[in-house]
Amino acid sequence: MTHSVPTEVMAETERTLAATPGIQGEPTDAERSRTLIASARTAALATIGDGGFPFGSLVSHAVDASGRPLLLLSDLAEHTRNLAADPRASLMAVQDGDGDPLALARVTVVGEVGELRGDEREAALAVYRATHPGAFYAGFADFRLYRLEVASVRYVGGFGRMSWVDAAGYTDAEPDPLRPHAARIVDHMNDDHADSLVLFARVFGGREQAVEARMVDCDRYGFAMFSRDTPDGEQTAVRLPFRTRVDTPEGARTAMVNLVREARQ
Repeated sequence: MTHSVPTEVMAETERTLAATPGIQGEPTDAERSRTLIASARTAALATIGDGGFPFGSLVSHAVDASGRPLLLLSDLAEHTRNLAADPRASLMAVQDGDGDPLALARVTVVGEVGELRGDEREAALAVYRATHPGAFYAGFADFRLYRLEVASVRYVGGFGRMSWVDAAGYTDAEPDPLRPHAARIVDHMNDDHADSLVLFARVFGGREQAVEARMVDCDRYGFAMFSRDTPDGEQTAVRLPFRTRVDTPEGARTAMVNLVREARQ
């Protein structure tokens, strides 16, 4: 499936292309939510303050194996006092990127926050320290570890791309294992295999006249490109699926090699 991309929104499209609804071989919004909140290191915590007014604050977080946010909070913080009175809260993480901030993906996790103690705390603290190795304050007496129990999730993939994800779907989903490697895969394909990308656009993307193609994103299910039919022509967005799910950089390399062989046949 292809989409024409006006020049003035090219940067935004690079960030939201993979979230376009209805394209074959795309992650679910539950998977996108898990991936985004796991890759972010800071988020906006909203608690209920004095008089019932929402109170927002910046926090560092980690996530456990079920995607539940882990928060290391000081007893002196306003949000901690708010949570002691009312455990309801939400946590919003935003994709890194430049340009229009409203074109960036973001996820809001809603639920109740509770303190962890004993063995459960120690296990969660190890996860938090692995995410934030510089968190020297983790040993301070006035810092306690909390966990947000997910009740629902709101995912926004950019302009006009949004959905609610239920707690069960969120918990059952997995973060994309290729996300930490995606930038390297994209750069490698663009720098060393530009001819293969043109071949993909022609054979699999329906762009039979393509003379140029550039990869802009990659995940476990497939990848996204911009292609041109002439050197100075309009760029068209193309999303192509892998034939099987890919969970490692080595698997991505194998999948690309297999696609090249298939395209040449």
